[in-house]
Amino acid sequence: MTVFAKLPLLLLGLLMTHSAHAEPLKDFTNMLAAETFAGRIEASESALVANSVSGILAAVHFKPGDTVEKGQLLFEIAAPAYEQKLAASRAVENRREAELATAEAEARRQAKLGTRDVVSEQAVQDAMDRLILAKVALQEAQAHRALAELELASTQIRAPISGQIGLARKQVGTYLDTENGQALAQIVHTDTVRVVYGMPYKSLIALDQSTPEGLSALMERFQVDLHLPGDVQPLAQGGRVLFAESVLAANETLRIWAEIPNLERGLIPGLNVEVKVSFPN
Repeated sequence: MTVFAKLPLLLLGLLMTHSAHAEPLKDFTNMLAAETFAGRIEASESALVANSVSGILAAVHFKPGDTVEKGQLLFEIAAPAYEQKLAASRAVENRREAELATAEAEARRQAKLGTRDVVSEQAVQDAMDRLILAKVALQEAQAHRALAELELASTQIRAPISGQIGLARKQVGTYLDTENGQALAQIVHTDTVRVVYGMPYKSLIALDQSTPEGLSALMERFQVDLHLPGDVQPLAQGGRVLFAESVLAANETLRIWAEIPNLERGLIPGLNVEVKVSFPN
């Protein structure tokens, strides 16, 4: 869904003033064909890769510039300490399970004796209290084991999104802690990118004059094509406007973001391009 920010009062006033002198849409289309707008490529999505557990960085499983898929293994932190922690937590959990089984059997035995008045009510209650404590102890052990499993799994750091990954910011053998929130790499999604460009208000006034459809409705129909500066052949075609906002500056420009396919990944964030706007047939 296309979203447009509220245009400045100056522009609205100009649109209202000139709307009575409408010209055919084809005149505006011809004007667009003769104009280009300076644009810049931005990533449609990016993510930092970071560690959530401490330890020695043991392996890096990518090269800078690789295209990685979501969930792909990128880094490994030395795991032996976490494997031992998990083994110890499982041992405690097993012991707590055995203690619970014993407490359950004892509670049943005391309850049966209590029905025959062989033991006191206090003895029966004590057995029930020990059973409750055994259940709580098992739950605590299970939580520690689950945390140990999570920490062990976190020694394998995987891609949070698909895209192109940059340089590894830490070398194998580096100790990674979690207190400083160390970023290990950045992934930029490149299947689609965004281009941001500016369109002067005078162009938008001509657009509003050209048809009764209204400015927002027409901008939703924009097709955005990209060219390298001075290149006739399009670098990419078929972009659609996502968002626009007014720029309160002396040049009176509406800043527009459009999303455009980048299947061949030739559109690199930071690249300066020329933007051509048209209405598809």
